[in-house]
Amino acid sequence: MKKTLILIVACLLMLAACSSNSTGSEVNQELPPEPSVESQEAAAPEPTDEPTQVTETKEETEEVEDAGDIDGQFEIFNPYQAFSEEEMTALGAADFSGTDQEIAQMIINWQNTNMHYIGDPNQQADISHPMRWNFFLPGIYPVSDMVQDRRMADGKIYGLCWDYASIFVAMAEYYDLDCRVTAYKTLMSDLNPIFQAGAGMDPEEYKVLQSKLAALGLDLDYNHISRSARETWAHYRAEVKIGEEWIAFDGAPGVSEEYASYTYDLVNWDEGYDDELLYGEVVFSEEGLNIPVLAALMASAPAEGYEGITDDAGNSNRAANMEDLVAGKGLVPYFENIEEIKAFFSTSGGEDLDIDWDEFAEIKADYEEGTGKLFFAIADALIYMEEELSAEDYVPYYNAFTGSDMTNEDFNEWVK
Repeated sequence: MKKTLILIVACLLMLAACSSNSTGSEVNQELPPEPSVESQEAAAPEPTDEPTQVTETKEETEEVEDAGDIDGQFEIFNPYQAFSEEEMTALGAADFSGTDQEIAQMIINWQNTNMHYIGDPNQQADISHPMRWNFFLPGIYPVSDMVQDRRMADGKIYGLCWDYASIFVAMAEYYDLDCRVTAYKTLMSDLNPIFQAGAGMDPEEYKVLQSKLAALGLDLDYNHISRSARETWAHYRAEVKIGEEWIAFDGAPGVSEEYASYTYDLVNWDEGYDDELLYGEVVFSEEGLNIPVLAALMASAPAEGYEGITDDAGNSNRAANMEDLVAGKGLVPYFENIEEIKAFFSTSGGEDLDIDWDEFAEIKADYEEGTGKLFFAIADALIYMEEELSAEDYVPYYNAFTGSDMTNEDFNEWVK
């Protein structure tokens, strides 16, 4: 049976985490035995006693390259573009000389002396902010700001692997080295269950980001930011092309041989940017839905602090409406009757959807009577996009949206 797919044209994107949790030894690819929690969702209270953080917003990078063109919004740019001569002089790094490899090694030596690795948000709550924020809004926290704002009491710049890689590249660009940022493109939540999977942003972290947004005249509410923020990669490093070969220059301490065996891929500075997610309205239509993206969002639901509603089955913190559902705030709610389901859609402009509600009611009744389980018709409406959808495709999404335990057998007998 064909059901019309309900969707938000301003589609949701995932990530990972949201969770930019790269640990100190995440350098040349090694899964740290006890990974530190660079939790994406770490709130950012005042810096701990160790680091002394100066919060000043730099006016603008001298040269904005590859800027976006969204009217009235932030013009994205490469957050690790080359430092200026003035900045390099201030950092004590303007007089390196030699071959490309020798200069690259001098930058690593500079990092060893002038940077301090922190991989634990319990030690420094804002440790992952530049990495996370630049992922979905490139240029919002450029290295030019990082080297000023993120200072320890002894003057050293604190950071995690992304900071080391991005600062290295900004310095290498100054010397016209052929360089790039690469990543071990595996999510920390896949490596260690202590990390929360999915998209989203903790409200406390949003409060910290909000001050930077306000200073730049940006009006981005929590819902738009939260649906854009995703989990970042497990580890980042810089590479320089020496001759015909890309050589890794990973300044973050704690690197082990095990990390070197992993595969690294190029990271484009704007790979996490999606203007539709950041600025688009939540609109419902009879068009297609990016199901994998929505399922990824659901992995981190309910969002911290989200109350939502208690549905007819007694499930708490369920999405109160379609907008909250799409933002990943809460899982799909269960409603006893079809009228409540229709009302749920209508709260966000979906009252005119072309759905055969009588057929929905029949499937719901048959499924619940035949399996003894609840049927979340809202999830079914979102997922069922084609005349024929296999159990292997449908069931994982249905369970991700609802927190249920539907089996392939259930689907083939009662839903298909």
